[in-house]
Amino acid sequence: MIKFRKKDDFADDTQKEQKAKKPKNPARRKKRIKMAVALVIVLAIAGGVFVSSGKKKEVAPQIMATTVTRGDVETIVSTSGVVESEISQIYYAPMAAKVSELNVELGDAVRAGDMLLSYDTEDLEFKQRSDALEAQASENSYQSSIAESNKQEAIYNESSAQLANVEALIVFQKDLIKQFEYYVEDEKTAKKLKLYDERYRLNRWINNLNVQAYIEDTEGVHVSQAQAMNELEEINKKLEELEEDKELTELERTIVTQQEVLADLETMRDELKSDKNSSENGILDPYKKKELQAVVEKGRIAEQQAQAHLEEALAGIRADFNGIITELDINQGFVTEAGSKLMKLESSDAVRVNISLSKYDLSKVALGQKAEVEISGQTYEGTVSKINRMAEKNDSGTRLVAAEVHIENPDDNIYLGIEGKVKIMAQKSENTLVIPIAAINTDQSGDFCFVVRDGILERHDVVAGLSSEDSIEILEGLEEGDIVLTDTSMELMEGMQIEPLIM
Repeated sequence: MIKFRKKDDFADDTQKEQKAKKPKNPARRKKRIKMAVALVIVLAIAGGVFVSSGKKKEVAPQIMATTVTRGDVETIVSTSGVVESEISQIYYAPMAAKVSELNVELGDAVRAGDMLLSYDTEDLEFKQRSDALEAQASENSYQSSIAESNKQEAIYNESSAQLANVEALIVFQKDLIKQFEYYVEDEKTAKKLKLYDERYRLNRWINNLNVQAYIEDTEGVHVSQAQAMNELEEINKKLEELEEDKELTELERTIVTQQEVLADLETMRDELKSDKNSSENGILDPYKKKELQAVVEKGRIAEQQAQAHLEEALAGIRADFNGIITELDINQGFVTEAGSKLMKLESSDAVRVNISLSKYDLSKVALGQKAEVEISGQTYEGTVSKINRMAEKNDSGTRLVAAEVHIENPDDNIYLGIEGKVKIMAQKSENTLVIPIAAINTDQSGDFCFVVRDGILERHDVVAGLSSEDSIEILEGLEEGDIVLTDTSMELMEGMQIEPLIM
């Protein structure tokens, strides 16, 4: 048997040539099996011909091969995940009320606008009427308090203004009385001084006459003494009558009258002060007004809330969109508490498949790439809509990155929570050099192909690009029209004579 060796592969004469290692690929293995079967048939026929010819000449082996051509290569990332909704709505009880009708069960499909549940509104109607009456009573009380406060404020302002005028009049009246009193006193003093001066003159005259009469007792002196005494008596009489002077008496009466006016003014002042103090106590201060306003506002809010709860109860709970009831926390007749969870609705029109990508697939997948999704035997179009920016460990400890594939055309055959098979059209090269995956071999040096030129086997190192299930892109190392072997199951060495069987 003739053995073929590579030209530059002799590291040791006793060392055996290494067999070319091929990448593990299911499609390649299937292809190799098919080619091996065909090769056996071809070799059997060729052997029969050789034997029948009776020639003893050694013939080059016939091996399955193909021609390097141009074509399209598309990389598909296949995976699977769980079908979930992209939109969900949790319904909470807007108020405490009894559920009169529950129209859905867990897992039911509903349409947008369907009535999910209805409330018993009897208690809510009673509360709405009660809160409305309380709000009206608070409003009336507030208005009454404000009106009374405004009235007292008007009284206070009027009393304050009148009190200021009266107090000014009292000051004026007191000054007037003092002026009268000073005038009367001045008049009395002036008249007294005049009479005193006259009496002093008369007394001196009388004393002089008495001295003269002592010296010469004449009738003329006696007449003068009598006259002086009469005048002195008249002066003393005037002094006595001065307290009863009509003019002064009239002035004193005027003073008394003015004092009575002053007393009236002081009485009026005291009354005005009392009115002012009393009205001041009836005026609402700003803080009290705010307190009353808060009570009114609180009543209005309670009424509005009761009205809103009644309207919500009358409207019931309706589905916001087409979907599936995935959670149900109540039963018919259940009395809800405000804010308690009722149910969860998940959209059946906006759905996705949650998938996980390995570090090898992650480099191929990008947002916006198209995908094919198979669910329960039905095929749907999809788009890569989200790729997480962090990896998480799965149950086996492998780190995977979560991603989402949006289903473009969902229908009623989609069920939430079941498995969906996904094929992502990750990458594509058009009009590029393409060969079958079975033609690619791999060893420690990298990827290479066996090329047949003029019947001689050559090794060509290649740079591979994208790959599909059965084809792979060649970026460097081959040219269009090159013949490459697709079956390397037998021991091959560079320099061998080969008869390629082009398939």
